[in-house]
Amino acid sequence: MFASIKRLTKHSAVYGLSLMLARSISFLLLPLHTNVFPTEAYGVVTLGFVYLGVIGIFYSFGIDSAFLRYYLVDEANLDRRGVFSTGFHSIVLFSATLSIIGGLFAPALADWQLGSAEYAYIMQLCAGILFFDALSTLPFLILRAEERSRTFALLKIANVALNFALNYFLIIRLKHGIAGVFEANLIASIFSFVVLGRLTLRHLDWKFRFSVLQKLLAFGLPYVPSVLSVILIDSLSRIFLARYAGLATVGIFSAGYKLGMIMSLMVAAFRFAWQPFFLSTSKQQDAEIIFSRVLTYFSLVTSVVFLGICFFVDDLVRLDLGFTILGKEYWESTVIVPLVLLAYYFPGAYTIFIVGLQLEKKTIYLPLITGLGAIVNIVFNYALIPKFGMIGAAWAAVFAYVAIAASSYIISQRFYRIEYEWLRLGKLAGVVAALFAIEMIFSVPFLGRIGLLLAFPLALFATGFFENSEIRRAKKALGLSSDFLR
Repeated sequence: MFASIKRLTKHSAVYGLSLMLARSISFLLLPLHTNVFPTEAYGVVTLGFVYLGVIGIFYSFGIDSAFLRYYLVDEANLDRRGVFSTGFHSIVLFSATLSIIGGLFAPALADWQLGSAEYAYIMQLCAGILFFDALSTLPFLILRAEERSRTFALLKIANVALNFALNYFLIIRLKHGIAGVFEANLIASIFSFVVLGRLTLRHLDWKFRFSVLQKLLAFGLPYVPSVLSVILIDSLSRIFLARYAGLATVGIFSAGYKLGMIMSLMVAAFRFAWQPFFLSTSKQQDAEIIFSRVLTYFSLVTSVVFLGICFFVDDLVRLDLGFTILGKEYWESTVIVPLVLLAYYFPGAYTIFIVGLQLEKKTIYLPLITGLGAIVNIVFNYALIPKFGMIGAAWAAVFAYVAIAASSYIISQRFYRIEYEWLRLGKLAGVVAALFAIEMIFSVPFLGRIGLLLAFPLALFATGFFENSEIRRAKKALGLSSDFLR
């Protein structure tokens, strides 16, 4: 069991580094964007990325979700080259159609999404970004399927470096304003597609297999409304805030939300390694035990991240480096960070809970699960934002993701029962809640917060969270004597 978890941890770490760097473009650019753009302009940038997130789901219409399932598990029944080629050709045709439509109707889309037709150029750039990102989807999945996590990481890191450099050059040097943000993203997307060209051609042929497409769509299409619901949970709050509180609040909320989304990077890194891992591990006799233990360890790691960020986020954003991480106008956004961190733990739990639905090919339930989350999000956004503003939006995200995780657990257990370690998880949650409450209630100074964070593993040990086998392995790894912590 520990060998399997070690393999998952290794690839999660590599994917984690690459994804943190890839998606850290949002964090790396926060000082630039929040110190250059006024809050309303940053609100427009945010709504542009909301559009990219929502519309991007339709560019692969579920084929990306089905690809690994058939490429890895059913390789004896389906030709791998046929799976890749059919999926790639389908994505090219469909994404090209959508991008042409998006380009032609850019003024209307800009007026609808960004509040003014004068942003039509931004919507045209978005059409290009979506197209080239879609073409890179399956080549990146090939790297994951072949567990080439280092190559995956290098490409993501190169994309980040290029995107960051272009943002600085286009915004600061050439004065392109908010358009420079999307121009940089388009060039970086084209770069990734070109670099992946050799990999694409090596797996590609020009034969289209309709039988393969039917299998991919049958498995993958249920993911479209499922993923759409999840994206809407992240996006609708901005739309509600724009309506009830204005673009300036959208900009402030988005800055804080991005800081909290560090947890989503952890979840994304885990998810990238998790799917190939559980598909191969499911064939082992102790698979259910491994899956149960993974939830416990995942929760432990994310708890450390939660406490570390909550304790020090205010110090971080105010750190004077000649500039601050967030412009002063955005400092109040840190109030939502703990809620966003908490919210993003639950998509990680959901990813583990739905293993049964995926192994038993019951993905038809996924739209119902995530649809419930979207409904919960809409209801609480509508109820809380007019009264509580961005705090209400953050709580709406928490409630929505809790609904998704809880419903996925209940449904998946009907088809593939896993006995999770609820007692250990309860002890973990209790320790995290206690330490967080101490910091909040007593406004603990900086050194005291460091002490609270260092006390975390000791508090877990005191509650009996760790098993003897884990203590032995930890002592061995640290080179401690057998009497230590006895």
